[in-house]
Formats: sequence, C-alpha cells, structure tokens
Amino acid sequence: MKHLIILLLFPFLAAAQPIISCTDMIKPYADFESPLAFEETVVALQKEVNSRGITIFATIDHQKAAEAVGESMHPATVLIVGNPKVGTALMQENPRLAIELPLKILIYKEDKTVKIRYEKIAAIAKKYDIKQNFSTAEKIDSAMQQLIKSSISK
Repeated sequence: MKHLIILLLFPFLAAAQPIISCTDMIKPYADFESPLAFEETVVALQKEVNSRGITIFATIDHQKAAEAVGESMHPATVLIVGNPKVGTALMQENPRLAIELPLKILIYKEDKTVKIRYEKIAAIAKKYDIKQNFSTAEKIDSAMQQLIKSSISK
C-alpha cells in the first residue's frame, strides 16, 4: 500500500519541480508609465541618458519606419544605450552575451498611456550563467531604473 501511494504521488512531485525552480527567476522587465506626452518622454530619456555619460548608439522610431512602407502603428521608439566600461565585464565572462547588448529601452503608447519598458540585464545575465559579474548586472539594472524614474519625474 505504501508503494502504491508513493507511485500515485510521484507525478505530482515531478510536476511541482518546475514551479519550485521558477521561484529564483528574475522578473525580466521593468515597466513604467510616463506622465509626459510620448515625444516628451523620448526627449527626456535621451537627455537623462546623455547627462549620465551613457552612449545612445541608436534611436529606432518604429512608427516612422511603418509609415515609410505604408503601414500605421501606435508610437514606439527604442533607445539602444550602453557604457562599454560597464558592460564589457559581462561579455568577458561570457562572449555570447554580446548579442544582447547594448541595452534597450522601449517607449511606446498603449491606448492613451505612454509606457516605458526596460529589459533587465540581470535576467539576461542569469540566462547566460554570469556568476562572477552578476552584481555588475544588478547595479546596471538599478542605475537604469533610477535613470528612467528620474527622467519622467521632472
């Protein structure tokens, strides 16, 4: 009887394993709502990024690109930003992480709300098994989230 009960419980224990291992996952995105208009939010973020000595490698205006091919969409702009002095250590530990960098900040309009989404580098670092420099990834995330909050609270 004991063996039968264990045998019957085994599938439930196996099913619980993925749930247990998910508890140490990092929320992959930081989401914010901007009280500013869309364009003001983009400009405010660009100014804040520049003021902190972070490079803006590219600004991608998805709405403008859609219009160029006769399509329409809500406003959506991606800022591709980074600081090689900080991010290089992560890539030295695992060169494959380089495909994920520079960092990206998405500014988009959903309904009538301007939103900002930042993909956390700590979540990415975990995916690439970064251990030695994981605290660097956490510091980057903290700084980026503070930067975003600061840019939209002025």
